[in-house]
Amino acid sequence: MKSKDGALLVSVVMPALNEARYIEESIAAARRAYAQDKVEIVVVDGGSDDGTTDLVPPTERWMTSPPGRAIQMNRGASAAQGEILVFCHADSRLPAGWRQPVVEALGDPGVSGGAFAIRLEPARGVLHLLNTLPVPADWRLMYGDQAQFTTRATFRFVGGFPEIPIMEDLEMMRRLHRIGRLIRLPLRVRSSSRRFLQRDPLRQFCLDVWLVIRYLYLGTTAEEIAQVYHADDRGRFP
Repeated sequence: MKSKDGALLVSVVMPALNEARYIEESIAAARRAYAQDKVEIVVVDGGSDDGTTDLVPPTERWMTSPPGRAIQMNRGASAAQGEILVFCHADSRLPAGWRQPVVEALGDPGVSGGAFAIRLEPARGVLHLLNTLPVPADWRLMYGDQAQFTTRATFRFVGGFPEIPIMEDLEMMRRLHRIGRLIRLPLRVRSSSRRFLQRDPLRQFCLDVWLVIRYLYLGTTAEEIAQVYHADDRGRFP
């Protein structure tokens, strides 16, 4: 779908579950001054009971879905009308001027997808350092909180997100890596650091790295990773 002036419609698919604290700011950051025929926002709610959907402006689209980030994003992508898909978590805020770099990156026929750089907020401890480090366009380092993007055609070609309880973002980038080049945009998405602050930033960072290693190289299943990631952690690595 294109606007009257021929510009591509970009659809921002935003999975949400009890995100009343963040949803309004995240939608506003995605919408900014973009017209409806330039940017479409589709909020996919997985069963919130905190009033998240009540905070979605009437000018934006929202739909319900069974819970599960991969399921929600797939449902949103199916309902979206844009030729470009940007997957933005409901606690992440797209940066000013985000649309054109995405369109330009995907205009290269050799590019299959990409993600933004990230700024975790609020930043405490090791997060200050993480927010300044340059991160390469390596699929193993391109996660969902960095607002992944691809074209609708490519998304369909790779089969969408695998509907697994965790690591769906990593698997998406692995699939995109296999068929083309990935782009890391230098603009930084602002994403909530709440999980880091709940457990201690350095401890959570080390746990995240360890879980990715286990998943990619040690044969641990997504289901096993999810049990560890979502459990109340006392600082002991399984």
